[in-house]
Amino acid sequence: MRIAPIREQEDSNSMSAMTDVVFLLLIFFIVTMSGYVEMTLLETGLPTASGASSAIDLQNSVNIEISATGDYIISGVPHSRESLSRLLRRYQRLMPDAEFLIQCDPDSKHHSLVTLLGDLARHNLKNIKLLKS
Repeated sequence: MRIAPIREQEDSNSMSAMTDVVFLLLIFFIVTMSGYVEMTLLETGLPTASGASSAIDLQNSVNIEISATGDYIISGVPHSRESLSRLLRRYQRLMPDAEFLIQCDPDSKHHSLVTLLGDLARHNLKNIKLLKS
């Protein structure tokens, strides 16, 4: 009976394939998690075109503006009703004592304000202040 000698070249090839797979998986997870990190309540302080910071002030308060068309603008970033609900759910989980400063455009519809107040109450967020325009 003869035993075939093990060639080192085959071992190095199999290891390089495994390394490629590991790096591809690493890149995949980094790319897929970047969207999640951007949507969480991390204070990133990314600059915007106007030079202002787009990060939400986590220490003091959250500014919510209701435009004349009924759009919700949080710290200069427009949000749909669904994304606003997800954001309020995160605040409920992570920062239940956050202060919400609500400012309405004089021409905004009352329905938008009532809907926002209902969403805040549904998520048990009670530190709410209405600002004069």
